[in-house]
Amino acid sequence: MDSLSSSVSTLKVPALYSTSRELYHFKTTPQTSHLPPNLSASTTKTNPLSNKATTHLTHKTFTPSFFSHSQASSFTPFSPPLHLKPSSGYAAALIDIAQCNNSLNTVGKDVQRFLKLLRNKQIQAVLVDQLISEKDKGQVIGEVVKKWRFNRHLVSLVKMLIEKNKVGIVKEVLEEFERIYDELSGTQVVLVSSATKMGEDEMVGIAKRVQKLSGAMKVKVRNLVYESLPSFAI
Repeated sequence: MDSLSSSVSTLKVPALYSTSRELYHFKTTPQTSHLPPNLSASTTKTNPLSNKATTHLTHKTFTPSFFSHSQASSFTPFSPPLHLKPSSGYAAALIDIAQCNNSLNTVGKDVQRFLKLLRNKQIQAVLVDQLISEKDKGQVIGEVVKKWRFNRHLVSLVKMLIEKNKVGIVKEVLEEFERIYDELSGTQVVLVSSATKMGEDEMVGIAKRVQKLSGAMKVKVRNLVYESLPSFAI
């Protein structure tokens, strides 16, 4: 691999540490009513012999959607809506391939680890620097992937985005994956704002209280640190 420019080559991939400043919003996919998939709309024709109107249903071969074959015993079946942005489509594809290979939990954990690395200040500085080429940014992300040995499906997706010069949406794709993953696994996400970073015991305590009150299967607590704001939970 070619060496990076002077502004990039000195970058060291940091060790994992827990920080999170990202907000997530959940939207419920609207439900609509349809005819059975193998029947088309009814049509009315006149029988020339009896001069009576008869109703026919035209049978059509049903082709299942891309995601209909996905199965995961501990997750709600995933039926994706129309994707309005590329990141949603890439995230949905990763969800589907992980479900098909019974590796959704593993991929989900790797996505969380990867996001923690991408939120590192040094890596963020490289990714947002307009003077650094997409190729060099791709090399940085590639080094992160290589060092931490993530799940092969996640690695394949990231490499594809790098080859397509879409390094700029890698973080967005992972965040979208995490949002869908939380919905499928029935995870309640709690955002806690504080002036200083909260301790692990505090966050565990909040998670237990929320789980008891809401009855959620899982609770994920994210601490957003804003020094100028008072502490509160969402």
